[in-house]
Amino acid sequence: MRASAQRAFTLVELLVVVTIIGVLVALLLPAVQAARESARRSQCANQIRQLGLALHSYAQSYEVFPPGCIVSVGTYPKYDPWTEASVAGAGRHGTSWLLMLLPNLNQTPLYQSWNFTANVVGNATVAQTDVPGFYCPSRRRKLRRGDSKLMLSASWTGGGTDYGGCLGAGNGWDNSTASHPFTDTSTVAQQWYNPLAIGIFSPNSDTGFMQIKDGASNTIMTGELQRLDKSVTDQKSQDGWALGGVATLFTTAMKETNGTYQTGGLNNSFFESPGSDHSRGAHFGLADGGVHFLSDDIDKQIFYYLGAMADGQVAQVP
Repeated sequence: MRASAQRAFTLVELLVVVTIIGVLVALLLPAVQAARESARRSQCANQIRQLGLALHSYAQSYEVFPPGCIVSVGTYPKYDPWTEASVAGAGRHGTSWLLMLLPNLNQTPLYQSWNFTANVVGNATVAQTDVPGFYCPSRRRKLRRGDSKLMLSASWTGGGTDYGGCLGAGNGWDNSTASHPFTDTSTVAQQWYNPLAIGIFSPNSDTGFMQIKDGASNTIMTGELQRLDKSVTDQKSQDGWALGGVATLFTTAMKETNGTYQTGGLNNSFFESPGSDHSRGAHFGLADGGVHFLSDDIDKQIFYYLGAMADGQVAQVP
């Protein structure tokens, strides 16, 4: 008795099956990518929440939040933490609030490795250490190719951050120089050191809860940072968790355009403003410890008020 021959797939049938599989994968891939991004956003929000908890722990111990940056060269309010951090010399610092917060983030050995008699460049090895919780998972897990151009030295291989503290609602830095010193040259009332514009973090600050007169639930404390690498000076960021100034601070600021100031918002290609690689917004931590995802479409005047801690404008977070 002859065995019946097995019938094979024809080329047309095989191509049909492959096409169907391709269509199913194409339909499924966006859903998988959306699920992954949702998980990354949740992780990012949790990391900002951990920063808030660490800041509350620090404030409980010292009765104030850490200074926005430690600077010793210059005269109030004109400080240049980037230059102070990069030029070696006795008494120089240029360090950030994130450095002071390390013990409250389970990074005590890293903190203890820092030589506080030297500035950032004098602690280059420590400053290049990647702290996983300082990177937004939607953007990166370490310095990417080209990121080092925004660091204190183009040879640095790590030590970036995607999170910063809020300097306030005012015009924070001089736009005309790549080092971006804190401004004292603007005649506009909304400068960072104006009492009505100042935020929780500023140079050599010692802000306590009592100074947050607009309410802890109405004041931005931390948030995500833009990382802009544009040829125009006032669109170029700085990077590095150890560095004071633009690298670890942002404003809900006024952007100068043709001599006039307009509220900036976020994700707006202005180096002072916060932003993220998430779609349509960024995460922010409030002084009460809450974390909110604020849309790019947030009313810019409300966003401006949220950056100041004592301007008398009690703006509600959307």
